[in-house]
This record gives sequence, C-alpha cells and structure tokens, in this order.
Amino acid sequence: MLLGIVYHAALSLALGFGWFTQDPAADKGMYVFQSWVHGFRMHLFFIVSGFFTAMLWQKRGALSLVWHRFRRVLLPCLVGLVTVVPISNMAIGYVMFKNGERATQNRTEEPATASIWAAIRKFDSAAVADHLKNGVDPSGLHPDFKITPLTWAALVGDGASARLLLDIPTDPNVRNEDKGTPLHAAAFLGRSDIAMMLLERGADIDAIDSRNETPLMVANGDLNAVPFIAGILGLTAEPADVKAGRSLIIAELTKRGAVPKTLANVHEKTRSAAVSPPAPSSWTSWWFWLIYNPVFSFLWFLWFLWWLVVLYALLASLLAPLKLPSWTLNWVRYPVAIPVMILLTILPYAWMQSPGFVFGPDTSMGILPMPHMFCLYGLFFFFGTLYFLSDDSQGHLGSQWRWLLPLTMLVVFPLALDASTGTFGLRDAWIPTPYQKSVSVFGQSVFAWLMSISCIGLFRSCFSKNTPWIRYTSDASYWLYVTHLPPVVLAQYWVQDIPGPALWKLVLISFGVTGFLLVLYQLFVRNTWIGVFLNGSRPKSAKPAEQSPNIPIPSTSS
Repeated sequence: MLLGIVYHAALSLALGFGWFTQDPAADKGMYVFQSWVHGFRMHLFFIVSGFFTAMLWQKRGALSLVWHRFRRVLLPCLVGLVTVVPISNMAIGYVMFKNGERATQNRTEEPATASIWAAIRKFDSAAVADHLKNGVDPSGLHPDFKITPLTWAALVGDGASARLLLDIPTDPNVRNEDKGTPLHAAAFLGRSDIAMMLLERGADIDAIDSRNETPLMVANGDLNAVPFIAGILGLTAEPADVKAGRSLIIAELTKRGAVPKTLANVHEKTRSAAVSPPAPSSWTSWWFWLIYNPVFSFLWFLWFLWWLVVLYALLASLLAPLKLPSWTLNWVRYPVAIPVMILLTILPYAWMQSPGFVFGPDTSMGILPMPHMFCLYGLFFFFGTLYFLSDDSQGHLGSQWRWLLPLTMLVVFPLALDASTGTFGLRDAWIPTPYQKSVSVFGQSVFAWLMSISCIGLFRSCFSKNTPWIRYTSDASYWLYVTHLPPVVLAQYWVQDIPGPALWKLVLISFGVTGFLLVLYQLFVRNTWIGVFLNGSRPKSAKPAEQSPNIPIPSTSS
C-alpha cells in the first residue's frame, strides 16, 4: 500500500508515461522505477490477501470469512465510489484543466512556420505544404507525442491538412509509436469528417494498436479519458461534440463490417473469412461500458478481492469434505511451484498489450473485470491461500532471497523491461521482432513471481516480530492508500514548477502526502468510527500475540 503511494507519485516524473501532470524534471530513471513497481506490486498484494483469506477461513469458517470481507473490503469499496473516487476525479479534472490551459497557451504562441506540428495546430495547410516542400518527413513522429502528422491532423481536426497529407500520398494506415493509426485518433476525439476521409482512402477498420484496440473499440471507449488526453496534447474537445462524432464513426465502422475485439482476429491486417461479423446490437455497447468504464478507479483491487474471496469461500466449502491428499497443498512451498506458476501466468499475460507500450499488467477498473486480469490476480491469490494451508513453518518459500532478490532486480528486471518496451534500446538487437512479445510475456511472468517471492523472504527475515510501529503502519496503510490519490495529483501539479531533479520531487511528494495523511489518520481516523469501519475494533490494551517466527501477524485490516 505504501509503495503504491510512491508509485503514483512517480508517474508525473516518468519520462514517456502519460499522466495528468508532465513534470519538466521527468527522466527515464523514474520511468524504470515505476515500471519496476508496476511489475510486481499488485501481484504480491494478492498473494498476501490470499494468505490471510485462508487464515480467516480456517479460523472462522466460510460464512464468517465472507461477512468479514464484506465489512472490511466490499463496504469500503462501495463507500469509496461515492467519496474518494469523485474527489479524485475532481482533483484530476482541476489539474488537467490547469495544465491544458498552460500547454495550449505555450503551443498556440508558436508560429505556423516553426514546424509542421504548429502549422497543423493553427489549421494552416499552406504552411503544412511549405514544410513538406522543405523536406519534412510526412511519416515522421512528433518529438513529444510520437505520432505522425496525419494522426496529429486527425486529433486537431484539421481536415485540410489531412487531405493534403493523403494527397502526397501518405499511407492512411501509417503507424504511430504505439502502433495506432490516424483512424484510431479520429475515433478517439470523434473527428467524423476526417474518419470518413480516411475510410475513403482505405484506412483499415480492424487495425490493432499496442493495446490490442481497434478503432471501433476506441470509439466505444470511456469519454472521461478525453479531457485527460486532450489536456496533454493542449487541445480543446467538447464532450458533447466528441460523443456525437463518435456515434457517426461507430455507425460507419459497423456498416463497413468492423467487429468487436472479442471476435476480431488479433493479427494485424488479417481477418478470418470464416467469421461473419454479428449484426449491431445494444449488448456490444453495454459490454464495452461494463468492462472499460473506469467506475472503480484506483479502488479496483478491492472489487477484485471481494469476488476472489467469495469464489474461494465457495471452493473451500465444496472441497473441504473431500479430504484431499497433503501434496495438493504442500507443493507450493517447494522450488517446483514457481516454474509451474510462471507457466500458468504466461497465459493471461499473453492477452495483454504488445511489447513497446508498457511494462506490467493491464488495469481493469470496470464493473466487469477483464477476464485475463481476473485470471492473473486469481493465480496469485489462490497461490497465497495454498501457501497458508501448506503450513510452511520452516520458511522454505523465499528462503533464498539474499541472492534471488538482487538477481531479480539487476538481471531479470532489466532484461524483461527492455524486451517489453525497448527502454534501453537493445531489444531489436537481441530479440528478433517475431519473438519479442513471447520473450516479453515470459520475462514479465518470471519477474512478477521472483520479485514477489523475494519480498516474502525479505520480510520474513527482517520483519517477523510483532512491533508497535509495524502494527501502526499496517493499520494506517489502508487509510493511506484509499485516500492518497487526490493529494498526490495536486502535489504533482504544485511541484512541477519547483526547480530540482526528479528524485528530489519524488521524495517531496511521497513524504509530504504520506505525512499529511498520517496526521489526519492520527487525529480523525485511528480512534474514531472511520478507523473501526476500515480496520475493525482495536483492543484498548493489546498484548503482543504469540506467533510462529515464520508467520506474520496480520493487522486487523488484513
């Protein structure tokens, strides 16, 4: 939970990561750091959650387990939907508006003669033609946004420049760095006139970008993301206009036979002749909304955890009378368990984004969890439940952390990160293009498991005793995480003009926000009904409980 605060604080400082604030001090080191955190943090969370879920089940039974998690997980999640999530959205909206104002002012002051990007922004097709005559590459990428001039024209809504570029001719399916096409861009901002122009020139209606999204998926996407992206680009986009334009694009794409992602062939530029696209129906729009509308925001993990607990309670109740042999539980504490889990984890990872976009798992914030994400975290959760039931009193799991942790951080992680994103510029030299996704999927699976297991060993060795400060931090961490995003977003906006390196700003934001929330916790949460709501009742004079040196005592929120 605490690492999650630092992770979100680093996003505005990570060069190349799209976030609500783009700090001038952003560097590649912060991008590497946030990738490292994102690659294992929630995986480890679900192992720990599964561990304590099995503990509660064994001590209290299935019904008491579900009732406990209902009060400690589901209710805080639902209350958060009407409290911290709207507050977060307001903070994000304010920051995006202010940063958009700033970006628009800075970029609109640039004359059309300065670059082809400035000419398109000013709807000056004559200046665009001059830039092209002077040798500007019509397929070149924007220095900051990594998109082509045709995509930029689609985003800006400059139809004259888009037609000029197509008349050169420029390939209507020219790719951006994220593998998206101009049609993806037009669909996102509802530029229906430019979308029709692209379709007339042969734009691929089922082109797949690095997120495995088609233009139809983008057009059906969440409108709440529009102000964020438009703010980064320094553009203005009225939600009503975007919605109306998207409706026209969806109708045209559907008329031309575009198919939803669930039925589309994931291979670029190929479609199966054996699959006939279904007739348009309302269920498609509802399906997209239920999965991709970020209802739960950063509280998605509580929603996942609740359903995993319910599923575990059902399975445990069904399997308990069967008296399964001991090896069905004990195998998870031996070295063979990790290779098996890595191989299983490859399957959900294979459904995620292609290499070259982001390191780490997708984020599923919708009412319906993305199936591959539910399977991914389910693997880690149920591993945690089996690990508790295996009674690893000797501490086999993670016992080699002293060499495994540095090996994972210094060797496995850099290789996996470069295979996934090419961050260090070596991927194309050591991995042939057809094998890059396979290596990326395998590397990310290996890293997630080795890092999680190493952390278990580290904390068993260093933090196995029940001490007051660990207990306090554990109790406070729930409050800290569910409330941290609004102050983090605001702090990132406030510090972007402060001179200094990215690391200093990360420390300033992380410690400043954590300290502020700890003060609120001590004064208004810990000994109030809010603290009881989050963590349960605390005994007035708690004595340290007896425990095995290898099994940590959970906080009341565990």
